[in-house]
Parts: sequence; structure tokens; C-alpha cells
Amino acid sequence: MKTVLILCGGRSEEHEISLISAKGILDALDRKVYTPLLIGISKKGIWHLEQENSFYIGEFRADKIKLNEKTPTVTLAPFSNEKKQGTLLCEEKGYNFDIVFPILHGRFGEDGTLQGMLDMIGVPYVGSNCGSSWLCMDKVLTKILCLREGIPTAKFTWVESVEGLTKVQSELSQLKYPLFVKPPRQGSSVGVSKVNSPKELKTAVETALKYDNKCLIEEGIKGREIECAVLGRHGQAKVATPGEIIPSKKIGWYSFEAKYLLAEGAETKVPTDLDSQTTEAIKAFALKAFDCLECSGMARVDLFLEETTNQLYLNEINTIPGFTPISMYPKMWQASGLSYSELISELLRLA
Repeated sequence: MKTVLILCGGRSEEHEISLISAKGILDALDRKVYTPLLIGISKKGIWHLEQENSFYIGEFRADKIKLNEKTPTVTLAPFSNEKKQGTLLCEEKGYNFDIVFPILHGRFGEDGTLQGMLDMIGVPYVGSNCGSSWLCMDKVLTKILCLREGIPTAKFTWVESVEGLTKVQSELSQLKYPLFVKPPRQGSSVGVSKVNSPKELKTAVETALKYDNKCLIEEGIKGREIECAVLGRHGQAKVATPGEIIPSKKIGWYSFEAKYLLAEGAETKVPTDLDSQTTEAIKAFALKAFDCLECSGMARVDLFLEETTNQLYLNEINTIPGFTPISMYPKMWQASGLSYSELISELLRLA
């Protein structure tokens, strides 16, 4: 039996989504092979030793759920033992673990900081390494690197302050409205605004800068929003049957509310109804982006299929995608013949 350290919660604005993902993993973990060790990280960054049946409080939805913080705190030992296991220290007792499944979305979990710490300790973990995680987390760097490799993205610019808008007027004049204004190192559409005219731009930049110290401004792509689940090691990965996000006409785009709070915020379609040639082109596109950023383990590659030209544009790469049983990443693999439980086991094997 191997002990899997499951890390959930965290300091990012996606804290609650992480708790829901962790619950799904716990329910589907193969207990004949793996024993879970569950750690909930509070929004203040404190690590708590949790019990499966009580690690969250409240309703199981993003705006109602809370981490149970009335549990013992733990410290991660800054070394591994002779068996290459990591160790958690709690009330003078040590808890060893063999593998880490970091289901921490956003900052301090998906951005390479945690991965770098685990590399120093010397224990295996699910997902991409420190450098790849950092690059994928930053949508500006992702775009720059992918464009150099011939992977198209929407036209964009970025600023580090509202005052910086005056310095990028030339770039802004090349962008067609509507624009999407984003904190580039956030996920789940946190801090994202759809801007339909220049007079709305300043407020949108101010909103994005509440969540990051720079702001991405990109041209909206009119077309279909396609998602791809990639699984495997760098250079040897495979892509599942693609899925599609269809936002409700009332909202018009895939906002945080559409993703997590509104019952009819968006429709997800797995598999898509695309022809085989387009599907294969999408899968090849996703794999190229995955390899360009040197991802490993898993990633969800999001892209746009432009409605008039069928041109593909990269949107973003998520190295720790949502992992509830109804999240797009596991649903796409289920449509490809790999069950939720089998997917978790494969990710742990790859780690």
C-alpha cells in the first residue's frame, strides 16, 4: 500500500473549488492500492490534518463550502527519509507519505511554488514540474512562448497599472472589441471582465489588478470554446475526446458564476459534434501546446475554434484542472473509455 498525500484548499481564490475536487478524488481512490492522507490548507496557509468525513463544512457548492479548521495543524518536514518518503509532523507524531496529489487550484498550488518545494524534499507528485507549472499559470508567458512555436493565440497586450494603458495605446488600437481583461495568474475566471467599449477598460483593469500585479488584455474570439484533456509524460502524452463549453445566451461567456454558481450558467458537451478531421486537428493542437510548455502528468488545454475560418487559437493551459466527477477533464477521459477512478490511478502511476 502506498500513502497518497492529498493537498486541498489553499490560499488562492479557488480555495473552495479545490475542496470539491478533493472530495471527488477521495471517493474514487483505489483503496486496494492507496491510503489517503488528507491535508486541508486554510486561506491563511495553515496546514490541517483532516478526516475524510468532516474536512469541509456547509453545502457542497462553491459559495457555501468551508474548510474544517478545528483540526490539528501539521508541519512538512524539510527532508525525505531513507525510503524516499515525505513526512508530516503533528503533535510529536510523524505521518509518512509516498506520493503527493496536489489538488490546489491557482496560486501556491498550481503556480510551481509547491512543486519546487516537493522537488527539494524529493517525493513524487502528480502533475507538471516547477518551471512548467509557473509558465502555464502565467497566461502572458504562455502566449509569448506558444506564439514563438507557431501556436496561435488571440491578439493581446498587458499592463502593470492603470496608468500603463497610455503606454500600450498602439497595441490596444489593434484589438477589436469585445476585449477580455484578466489577472493572468488566476483561474476559474476570477477577476475577469468582458469589455465592450473603451470607456469600460479602466474599471476592468482595476478589477484584474486586485488579483495580480499585471493585467492581460486580449481580443475576444467569436467561435466555439473547446477543451482538451491531456494525460501522460512530456513527449509521450495522449489526448482524450474533446469537449465543448456552451455558455448561456443570457451571460454570453464562461464566467465564474456560469462555472460554479448558476444552475444553467453553461452547457458542457462531451464529446463534441465536430467532424473527425477537425477533432484530430484539435487534439494535435492541444498536444503541441502541452509539449511546448513541457507539461507532464495532466493538463487541460482550452482553445477557441473561430466560427468563420475554423482557425484554432489557444486560450490557456491548466496544469491542475478542476477534478470533481462532473468536471470537464475527467468527463473527457470517461468519454474516451477511462473511468474517473482509473484516471486517478493512472495519474498516481505517472507520478
